[in-house]
Amino acid sequence: MPVAASPILARFQATPAGLPKHARLRQAIIGAVESGELPVGSKVTGERQLSEALGLSLGTTQKALGRLMDEGFLERRHGHGTFVGSARQAIAGSWHFRFCAPEGGPELPVFATIVERRIETADGPWSEVLGPDPRGYVLVRRRLDIGGKFHCASRMYLPASRFARLVRMAEKRLADTNLKLVLAEEFSAPTLHSEGLAFVRTPTPEDARLMGLWPESAGPGLQLHITGRSLGRIPISFQVVSVPPTPYALKLDFNPPPPVS
Repeated sequence: MPVAASPILARFQATPAGLPKHARLRQAIIGAVESGELPVGSKVTGERQLSEALGLSLGTTQKALGRLMDEGFLERRHGHGTFVGSARQAIAGSWHFRFCAPEGGPELPVFATIVERRIETADGPWSEVLGPDPRGYVLVRRRLDIGGKFHCASRMYLPASRFARLVRMAEKRLADTNLKLVLAEEFSAPTLHSEGLAFVRTPTPEDARLMGLWPESAGPGLQLHITGRSLGRIPISFQVVSVPPTPYALKLDFNPPPPVS
């Protein structure tokens, strides 16, 4: 594929310049794969040729491609080059990313990419819900592809005293995975209940970029604050979900309140 015609080049140029260059390249490749512009099994332009076309250092390109290979987006075949990896598996059993067409029908498949994992030491709405933790809070930032139609942004916070190992876990274990299953299987912390609040708010610049919006012109969208509770209704997670303006519908399940005793 000639570099000039590569969808990677076009998507890289359209990615917000405020992001680090390796992150811009990674998002460009992910976008091209998720949209089908780079089909499964297709060969990706070589590292040196890609670096020259994008004006990047070889180290920056290798950093982006190496992470994508760790995640399974790409695979290297010795002596042949780098190719788009096998088809991704949609998240199963999602509670909060259940979108469908305005007229109804099947739910759109959801795919999750891990963007960032770190320890957050500042307080915020998450600390008010989860309570104080001397070790801080694990922050897992994800980009959710909703059936190739649009993207949502997610920030999940968890008490670091209990869940710090999430920062060190292999990224393959978390990408395209229902995090509730990871918490249950790896930490014996099943999510049994959840509740939340919905706001109409302008997204943060970081969330706007993850959703493919220009921060300067991003208008209000839907923002969900979701608390996940485990055994004894103890709060174990606080998630902020940003949804851009979209014609697609978010499915909601309403249950009657418990009887008043």
